[in-house]
Amino acid sequence: MFQRKEKEGEAVEDEKLLLGLRQKEEQALADCVRQYGAYAAAVVRAAGQGLSAQDVEEAAAEAFVKLWQAADRLDGSRGTLKSYLAAVCRNEARSRLRALRPMEPLEEDVLGPGEQEMQNLERRELEQLTRAAVDSLDELTREIFLRYYYRREKTAQIARNMGLNLSTVKTRLARGREKLRGILQERGVTREDVV
Repeated sequence: MFQRKEKEGEAVEDEKLLLGLRQKEEQALADCVRQYGAYAAAVVRAAGQGLSAQDVEEAAAEAFVKLWQAADRLDGSRGTLKSYLAAVCRNEARSRLRALRPMEPLEEDVLGPGEQEMQNLERRELEQLTRAAVDSLDELTREIFLRYYYRREKTAQIARNMGLNLSTVKTRLARGREKLRGILQERGVTREDVV
């Protein structure tokens, strides 16, 4: 019960911060940095192992700049301010690592426990963002998505079972994918994160 109240309080605080950021109130940005600055640095450090302390600090600061720039496009119903900031921080860390050296893909069995744990956290966060994005689709499109992607039904089978034209099902899938891509990009998720 206490944890739920705490989360609700955090959500209300995030809404206030987001509203202030959308209105380009510098105080809202300062409050956001005060509230999430240490968290942003921790996410950058975890995602950018090998970055110098200066690079970590600069990447975290750049994440807040991007948050400021994208504030008017953020929708609190599609995820939390904290999750968006985390995604931007990870992207910043990865960009800095790529700039320092070419990255080679690591096999899962080579990863240390810290790296594996971070990957699991990122995967769960991506799943949560994707679930919220799918939930934001209209009811008919959401049902088609669930049947196609989760139940693995063919488009013809979906059309037949739902009493729809095959072209309607295909169109709903295409438009839904486009909408999801936009929602996830707003939240800082790139194709790189999904693959």
